[in-house]
Amino acid sequence: MRLKKYLYGGIQFVSIVDENDCPLDVYAAAYINSVLSRKAFNTTVRYSNELLFALCYFTNRSIDLTARVANGRLVSYPEYLSFFDFCHHQKSAPLEPNVIPFLGVEDKHLRNAMTANLRAFSKVSPETIQGRVRRLRQYLEWLFDEFHGGKGVTDEVEDRFHKLISKLKLDEQSFGRNSDFNPVSSTDSVIPDSVFESLKEMILPESKHNPFKSSKVRNYLIVSLLEQTGIRRGALAKLKISDCRFHGSYDRISIYRARGSDVSDPRLEKPNQKTRSHEAIVNRSLMEQIKFYIDHIRPQFNQCNTHDFIFVSEKNSKGTAGLPISLKTINNIFNKLSNSLNFKVHPHLLRHKWNEKFDAAGEEQNVERPLLEDMRRNAMGWSPNSTMGQTYNDKAIQRHTVEMMRKHQELVEQKNEGK
Repeated sequence: MRLKKYLYGGIQFVSIVDENDCPLDVYAAAYINSVLSRKAFNTTVRYSNELLFALCYFTNRSIDLTARVANGRLVSYPEYLSFFDFCHHQKSAPLEPNVIPFLGVEDKHLRNAMTANLRAFSKVSPETIQGRVRRLRQYLEWLFDEFHGGKGVTDEVEDRFHKLISKLKLDEQSFGRNSDFNPVSSTDSVIPDSVFESLKEMILPESKHNPFKSSKVRNYLIVSLLEQTGIRRGALAKLKISDCRFHGSYDRISIYRARGSDVSDPRLEKPNQKTRSHEAIVNRSLMEQIKFYIDHIRPQFNQCNTHDFIFVSEKNSKGTAGLPISLKTINNIFNKLSNSLNFKVHPHLLRHKWNEKFDAAGEEQNVERPLLEDMRRNAMGWSPNSTMGQTYNDKAIQRHTVEMMRKHQELVEQKNEGK
């Protein structure tokens, strides 16, 4: 049982298949393609992986979720608790079906205490556990509606179903929001300034510390664009030549959120721009370097003529030279840089670093906080009502709080010394 991604008519699809590449369950396939496919493709893949986790678990326990919901037997409370226990482990963990889970104990207080201790021994993040529980709940709700919606069902079955769903919801809510598990540090930068400066020096094509044997110009442009604009990895991978304003101010790039699948994109995993369309501004020298890459380096790869995407694969191990660069290649670039820096960097970290620098520039120019947040939302492509910037607001508030507390402590110490 595995997740398979494929292209059909230029459109991306995902399915849970068996060893013969056949859909494992028609209802699971229908759920993915009627409910999950409304989301961005990467989100659909993530949700499908959560569903795969649940199906693998119950299938290995000889529990057919579709049949259970259809006949009204559903999932018993001990069966769900066993699944909830397993949600705390990596998907590669052994199932050990013959071992009774410790959550099977009958004493309520002992069970609650042991459940609380689960988090201390979790092998995955709270968000992952929450996602797995949510996916099971929503899939069960969808199945129940498919089999029993608008039809007569006994009060006993309906009551058991609502109790089961209520339990799943409570477990979901017990993990809170994702941001609750990522407290904002007021003093630490996402990338220490010394590491950040080393990264900018290392990625220069002429640097003796550059870890790449080839594609140095392309990789330099990729890192520099992410650093100067704060755009996402997906937005960078889907940049087209026509998005660049090679005239006038010579410093702007249009970031589009495409509607539907781009049939001109041959990639299986098509990159996606999650936020609203907006303009990114870079310095003129970087724009000139991008133009040089487009005019002199990109044309060296024949298949570049089949599309308008800026960055292309420069290796031909699978006949991909000249085709649009893959998200995996971008990740590999940062993995190699991380090894050389001895510090883990990834594309999204540069987005956070951009916001740190944006905050510092705003404070230096005495920009009022509400205006600064409006400017940030515009630059990031967030909607006017977005609260995404609150994370950086919280960080600024905490930093000022620490500074104020230090000054207060200094005054207290000075007064004590004067006595």
